[in-house]
Amino acid sequence: MINPAELVDALVEKLRAIPELVAEMEGDPQRIYAYHDLYPKRVSLPLAIYEMPVPSILVAWQGTTPGSFGAGEAWRHNLSLYLRARETLEGDPPTAYYRLFDLIVNGVPAGSALKMLYTTVHPRCHPMDLPSIQRASDEQGTDYFEVTVSFTEIGD
Repeated sequence: MINPAELVDALVEKLRAIPELVAEMEGDPQRIYAYHDLYPKRVSLPLAIYEMPVPSILVAWQGTTPGSFGAGEAWRHNLSLYLRARETLEGDPPTAYYRLFDLIVNGVPAGSALKMLYTTVHPRCHPMDLPSIQRASDEQGTDYFEVTVSFTEIGD
């Protein structure tokens, strides 16, 4: 089984390689970053989500479950991407979260010809399964969106 931290870091790297996605982060690739549990300093994902700058994307490992690929058994790693869209100004179309989700799925990392959906993020995992997106709220009641993605390992 791979170390899920490697997968999280590899996904962050691929997302930072999508020029249009970085542009949505006000041109700062550091606004796409990983959350790693580090006891006792980083032990609250809800707090990390609350503290996210605007705009930004936080990538966190949610767990690993048994899965299957064809007739074989494999590990499935579940990650979440927490999205805070840029400020929408008066007169701007309300597309910020839609655009972020589209770029996470269909954006093309620099140096690749493939959309993220078909990109190998980690050499020991298949490309991501179809992701989903849903609304959530932080500790203050401010909405953000969570994109869930899964990666199935290529054998063990």
